[in-house]
Amino acid sequence: MNDQRLSTARELDAADELAGFRDRFHLPKLDDEPVVYLCGNSLGLQPKSTAAYVQQELDDWKRLGVEGHLHAGRPWLPYHENLTRLTGELVGALPVEIV
Repeated sequence: MNDQRLSTARELDAADELAGFRDRFHLPKLDDEPVVYLCGNSLGLQPKSTAAYVQQELDDWKRLGVEGHLHAGRPWLPYHENLTRLTGELVGALPVEIV
């Protein structure tokens, strides 16, 4: 990349109002060097908040067992209510066609 293009790219990056979102994700490295991550068949970059969310569910499961369906920090029984519309959009189905 020539110097002018690199300079323009850096200016655009500095002005990007969404640039702060980058800090919310773990960025992979190979041999301790940053890599360009362009994998379209992937979960994407892992959000740094993921471990805390997963640990909370594991803690609720350990503490509550089956009662987590109703009494967990994020009760499990109504999960489908939160996912139905978005899952339908993802797969091209109506909400009544998704459980």
